[in-house]
Parts: sequence; C-alpha cells; structure tokens
Amino acid sequence: MINNKIYNYVNRAQLAINDWQCSGEIYYLEQAKAELAEAVLLADELAKEKPVFLQYSAEVQGRVVSSYLCDTPEEALEDIRPDLAVGDLVIVLKQEESQWQPYIDMDDLIEGFISQADDEAGEGAEAWCDFISGNALAQARKELDEQLNDVLEAWLRKHKVEAGWYDRAGIEGTYRFCGDKFIRVSKAGDDA
Repeated sequence: MINNKIYNYVNRAQLAINDWQCSGEIYYLEQAKAELAEAVLLADELAKEKPVFLQYSAEVQGRVVSSYLCDTPEEALEDIRPDLAVGDLVIVLKQEESQWQPYIDMDDLIEGFISQADDEAGEGAEAWCDFISGNALAQARKELDEQLNDVLEAWLRKHKVEAGWYDRAGIEGTYRFCGDKFIRVSKAGDDA
C-alpha cells in the first residue's frame, strides 16, 4: 500500500538519481535526498493519522476456496468450514482497508498536452513541446504536480471517495482441518 504522494516523491528521487548517473553532478544526488526526505516525513505523518482496520479471510491451499472478510481469524475459519475436506491446509490472511487514492501523473498529463499541441499545430508545436517538457520547467512541473494532487486529495476527502476494498496485509497463521477442529500449523511470521 503506497500513498500516491509518497510514490511521487520516490519517483522524482529515482529520476534525479538517473540524472546523476548520466551527469555525475552532485546537485542531482542532493535533489534525490530532498525528495526521499519528503517521502519519509509524509510516511511518518500518515502512519500517525489513520489506524489500520484489519479484517481476516481464509483460503485453502491448493484449491480455489476462500471466505468472506471476517472480524476475527476464528470467524474466517468457521466461514470456510463447509467447503473443507479433512486434511486441508487453511491459510488465514490479514486484510487491511486499502489506502489507495487516484493521483494525477504529471508525466502523463504533459504527454497529453504535447499530443494536443501536436494535433493542433503539428511540427509548428515542436518548440512549445520541447519547452513544456524540458529542464527549464522541471521545477514548475513539480509545483503543478503538487498543487493538482493537493486539489484532487481535498476533493476526494470532501466527497468521501475511498477505495472501498481490502489489501492483503500478511498471514495470521496456517491451520490443518481435522474434521471437527483446526490445528494451528504455524503462526504469523513463521509463514514465508
């Protein structure tokens, strides 16, 4: 689960590292360091903001059988019980509410602008296209990226637009079904 703003900071850091690899200029490493520092600060901030809401589901190893989301591991095991055969290995999964949100990708947006300009003016738009995508506007594009995504995030929050699905967050444990009960085979952390 990656927050889109964090993803953007990391992506810009990767681009700066690529620029450093091509040029050897320390400026690009400093830029990458600043972007990663922003990503860490935001990740820390987000970790404090919203508690993780866990649910559980169970699935049978080797067959396509799974349970619905349940509040406890025990409920997930009981939910899947009717579909089990003696000896089945059942994996109880931790599921957490997805924190995914859509975001505006500046590279895609600029490519769209370039495509529009090309459709409008053909070769006559080359200078404009080079300018809008060039180094001279790199900082301005970063600023626009942040502003547009801030507006999008505020709009999503205002209208309570959330992902509405759960992401797999790990394994709670593995159990063997013995016909009348479940025997724990391994705990979280034991499963790899």
